Amino acid sequence: MQAATVKALVKSVSGTVEFAPPGSTSFSPLKKDQELVIGTTIRTGDDGKAVIRTTPGTAIEVGNGSNLKINELAFSKSGSTVTEQKAHLELTSGVVSALIDHNTPKVTDFSIQTPQGAAAARGTFYAVYVINGKTYVGVKDGKVGAAASGGGI
Repeated sequence: MQAATVKALVKSVSGTVEFAPPGSTSFSPLKKDQELVIGTTIRTGDDGKAVIRTTPGTAIEVGNGSNLKINELAFSKSGSTVTEQKAHLELTSGVVSALIDHNTPKVTDFSIQTPQGAAAARGTFYAVYVINGKTYVGVKDGKVGAAASGGGI
């Protein structure tokens, strides 16, 4: 069974939050209940924050001063059983907190790529920060793997 491509759904927005569709550098205000496709870039101002459901069972909070791109989303079920849940995000600045369904760790592929590497989880609550070009990962519950790419995390 092939995973279906899904759209992310904006659950809440406060302050200045904008998005640019795939292949565009033109940003528009992000709104609650808006669907976001793969390739969308989200940026928040100093007062901005957005909560986005990336796939059923996973959600992120994009904090203030952030720049985030949705690189990949997929979700599959066989009957009532989740068979694949995937979200790959790219954070170039700011902070993203992620809440991932802990009931599907073997089929969940959730990662946040930063300039220094990636942080991946399979059922946890964690945050990734990019501040002044450096990456920090904080874990509240569960386990997260971090891998450097050309530099240290």
